[in-house]
Amino acid sequence: MSEKSEIAVPITLTPEEQAVWDAKAKVRVLLNLWDLSGGKMKVKKGELTKRIVRTNETSQRYVEVLGELQATGAIEYSLVNRVTLVELTAKGKEVLAQGLKSRDSLFEFDGSQIGTRLGNSLLKWIRHQDGAASVAVEKGKADVGAIGV
Repeated sequence: MSEKSEIAVPITLTPEEQAVWDAKAKVRVLLNLWDLSGGKMKVKKGELTKRIVRTNETSQRYVEVLGELQATGAIEYSLVNRVTLVELTAKGKEVLAQGLKSRDSLFEFDGSQIGTRLGNSLLKWIRHQDGAASVAVEKGKADVGAIGV
């Protein structure tokens, strides 16, 4: 039997590995939703799904994660003209900030490469957060002039 004709066996994760994957997936979903919507508007669920599903994954893998985010109030679904829209709530923004900033967060990039869109989304979020916080600039010492002898 050749390698190509073998049946692919789905990779199963231990409960601990699944919990880590779920935690990372939640942050990825929220970060992508924030980037797509600018944190202010609703996005088609299909657009979000296209952004979050990575290579060798299916959208079914994210059903439970999206359900948990909805149950906690981080995202809200609405139906407009038979199109399901997803919106990032204020609670979702808090969860995203906690997932990215907390030292206890499990979020990190897997592997040796990351997707350009996710990396750019993270940079955009950091820049937005830096712009939102005011940073005090210390005033330099004034020129006191020449020293008298």
